Amino acid sequence: MSKMTKKNAIIVTVVGALFLLIAVLTWVKTVHYRGEGVHADAVIVDIETTYFDDDTDHRVTVRFTTAEGTEIEGELDAYQTGFYIGKTVPVLYLPDNPQKFTYEKNGLLLPLIFIGAGVFLLGVGIFGIVRARKDDDGTDYAPDDANGV
Repeated sequence: MSKMTKKNAIIVTVVGALFLLIAVLTWVKTVHYRGEGVHADAVIVDIETTYFDDDTDHRVTVRFTTAEGTEIEGELDAYQTGFYIGKTVPVLYLPDNPQKFTYEKNGLLLPLIFIGAGVFLLGVGIFGIVRARKDDDGTDYAPDDANGV
């Protein structure tokens, strides 16, 4: 098995940090909506499907009424097989800003997977950087060595 270059180690570290950041932000959002959000039943009013080379993107538009009677329409942050126009799906909206809502069934499994992947990649990247630094001159690097102390 060949050693990781310093450049590749830096790339792996950055990717790991991005995975970790995305996971933490998603986790915080999900926990916030579960704690502060108000349940509503939304009706799917449109599903826009875009086809790419090897991928398909679905934009789901829903409409729901808040507890105060305000009708809200916007894009849902989820798509699942079995969604169709007219289907009722659960959402959580923020009472102080009902335009901000999320699919109630968004779970914490995906953020947990991203946290695990982020920590792993970050560890591998940092290990690769330390190892590449050590192998630069064949000795362990210490700041005092650079000053001749």
